[in-house]
Amino acid sequence: MDIETIYDRIYRYCYHRLQDRQTAEDATQEAFARWLAAGVCRTENEAMRYLYAVARNLCADEYRRRRPEPLPTDLPGPDIPVENLALRQAVAALPQEEQELILMRYVNREPVSVIAGTLGVSRFAVYRRTSAALEKLREMLKEDEP
Repeated sequence: MDIETIYDRIYRYCYHRLQDRQTAEDATQEAFARWLAAGVCRTENEAMRYLYAVARNLCADEYRRRRPEPLPTDLPGPDIPVENLALRQAVAALPQEEQELILMRYVNREPVSVIAGTLGVSRFAVYRRTSAALEKLREMLKEDEP
């Protein structure tokens, strides 16, 4: 288990949700502190499910406390495969849950089992929701073609 890689993935998730670097760092650190204090996860997938669940709750709590600022165009982390402006706009037009799903599956490259555990749904539901989100993106991008 590479802690730095896991930290980066959780930080990117928190940053996407909170749209603020400092608050995302705080939420990521708190998620890791809780994970280390719990000491219950034996595998990497268990750890990722636990960290995403804690990070998701921390982000929701923080979001309720304040109003988010607009998301900057220079997201931190590795090269995010949303280079095309039309694709970036199409992803932003998706509902928050579908954006989160796309981030976890295609940017953070999480296994379906981790996403299913985090969202509290079956693996089949993750596949179905992912397919539906991708179909919406295809339709939106098809409408933008000349």
